[in-house]
Amino acid sequence: MVRAIDAATAALLQERNGTIHRDLVWITAKNRATGAPESIGLWTGQDHADIAVVSGETGATVTRTYYGLGGLLNVPPIPLVSDLTVRKISIGFSQLDPAIEQAVRGFDPRNGPVEIHRLYLDRETRLPIAPAVSRFLGFINATPITTPKAGAQGSIRLDLVSHTRTLTKKMPSRKSDEYQRRRLGDRFYRYTDVAGQWEIAWGEESGPIG
Repeated sequence: MVRAIDAATAALLQERNGTIHRDLVWITAKNRATGAPESIGLWTGQDHADIAVVSGETGATVTRTYYGLGGLLNVPPIPLVSDLTVRKISIGFSQLDPAIEQAVRGFDPRNGPVEIHRLYLDRETRLPIAPAVSRFLGFINATPITTPKAGAQGSIRLDLVSHTRTLTKKMPSRKSDEYQRRRLGDRFYRYTDVAGQWEIAWGEESGPIG
């Protein structure tokens, strides 16, 4: 992930006089009908706005549309670390917001990419001092939905894991007998291709274990 901080933002953070900022969340989910990726942005501002952000993947500045008016309820503190730790965070949304409803109900959000940015504002003008900086790049791990009681307001939570999770997955090629034999003749995966066809009896029933 590319995390670039511009000179104006760096100077503001070094002043240590407090900051005025807004959090932005960019969600990409799969269209259930077409399979195509669809993206939706929400932020803690009051209005819908086109906002310049620094892409967490490429470091390039892009402009995206973010929806406000209270859809994004809370973003927890995100520690900025440079190691390969797999981080987990949860962010909350209003169940009544049509944008997040579309993202988790209308689309398929499983394992969808998520970017979280922070937009710093000038204390006097309340205008952005620079494009929003990336704070988190990861994937949707779960989407718990709290159904409200009568007269109450429900919520939608996104449980996220950082992009470093991809480094913990094994390549499929490394689970083959051919690959393992390169390791001093290791035959751990010798029967991987045929084991699913073996039949094992259990009581009066029998059949392939796969």
